[in-house]
Amino acid sequence: HEQDRTGDRRLLLKMQWLSAPGLALYGLTGTFAAVDWMMSLEPRWYSSIFGLLIIGGQVLSAMAFVIVALVLLTAYQPLGRVLQPRHMHNLGKLLLAFVMIWAYLSFSQLLIMWSGNLPEEIPWYLHRLEGGWRWVGVLLILFHFALPFFLLLSRDLKRTGPKLALLAMLVVVMRMVDLFWLTAPEFSPGRFHIHWMDIAAPVGMGGVWLAVFAWHLKTRPLLPVGDPYLAVVLEGEHE
Repeated sequence: HEQDRTGDRRLLLKMQWLSAPGLALYGLTGTFAAVDWMMSLEPRWYSSIFGLLIIGGQVLSAMAFVIVALVLLTAYQPLGRVLQPRHMHNLGKLLLAFVMIWAYLSFSQLLIMWSGNLPEEIPWYLHRLEGGWRWVGVLLILFHFALPFFLLLSRDLKRTGPKLALLAMLVVVMRMVDLFWLTAPEFSPGRFHIHWMDIAAPVGMGGVWLAVFAWHLKTRPLLPVGDPYLAVVLEGEHE
């Protein structure tokens, strides 16, 4: 916002210098949060890949949300005139990449633990394969990976904003289902159960976050008009 107002290039350099340590800090805090808030629900269970799995899911959620928000904001100018199918195509490729990364990390954790067959690790998966929880796992395989993966192979879908946004919304919903599957079985092992707070909490917290996001968005231009690289990004043939 300050760069848009002043056009000071030094702000860009400052953000570039802060980005690398910021990523390192995010990796550490994200891993600690995954361990303290989720892995600790099963005290004897441990996974060295779990923190990376949660971080990968967060990045996937962020990319899907960006696509949905961007498509909705094309109703407002000048963003609607600037955004081209090639931009959506690039975002769709990134979404496909992060869907594949999430699937790779999830399968890697399962493969390592299942083949190791250690008593400290296997019960975590057994709790999620008993009762109705197994069908939540099937739902994740179908709609968190398989369907988005095959649909995102389509060039036409990736270049069509509304279609891509609908798929991104599905990914956001499935991200919440995945977090539910990672945590809820510890509270009702062997029996699928949904408490009303399981729905009210994310809807309430998400609603507050979206309200704050929309309020801040109204005070800022949709395009980073002070970014020195804006002209470079907008160059190229309009497709």
